[in-house]
Amino acid sequence: FLNNNNNNFLKKLNPVYEAIKTTRNNLDKKKSLISFIGAPWTLVVYMFDLKIDKTQIDKKKIIKLDAEIKIVLEKIIEYLCLHIINQIKAGADTVQIFDSWAGLIPEDKLFDYCYEPNRKIVDFCKKHRIPNICFPRGVKNNYINFANEVKPDCLSLDYEVDPIWAKKNLTNFSLQGGMDPKILFKKENEIFKEVDKYLEVFKNHP
Repeated sequence: FLNNNNNNFLKKLNPVYEAIKTTRNNLDKKKSLISFIGAPWTLVVYMFDLKIDKTQIDKKKIIKLDAEIKIVLEKIIEYLCLHIINQIKAGADTVQIFDSWAGLIPEDKLFDYCYEPNRKIVDFCKKHRIPNICFPRGVKNNYINFANEVKPDCLSLDYEVDPIWAKKNLTNFSLQGGMDPKILFKKENEIFKEVDKYLEVFKNHP
């Protein structure tokens, strides 16, 4: 699994592992420490400069670079799995996989660019008994397809997902998140009202 390139990769990321060790040593033993990675597709978006803006992807570039993107996705998966293992060794308890730009993927590319890469990472985590959380931000009703294809231990919801819909349709998965972070800029009573809404919806759901 280790070669010169991988050793160089780990050396560059060693400050991350040291930070995790420090955090773990200073954290209550009863509390979990969540590490994270960017999902393969989200990293590809930055590497190939595929975004036009926050709501649009360069579809012409995707078509032109499809073969290259698929090769790079596979290589990224290899390095991400290495990164996960080392975060766990450093003291993290679980890993969260952020596919921040999943919502920009064209429908016909969701399997190749989102579901399959995330599934490979989740399968790796399960093989090594590493609890995992997936965050396919912006995929809307495709959360169902993502969940059934990838089968993570937990799904993180974005604020465009109706919590009642999520509870009804994602019954076999633990759920996390969902509240719009902009709520935190509101008055205290409004913040508590929104928090109470989520607690009420998910009170009988893991």
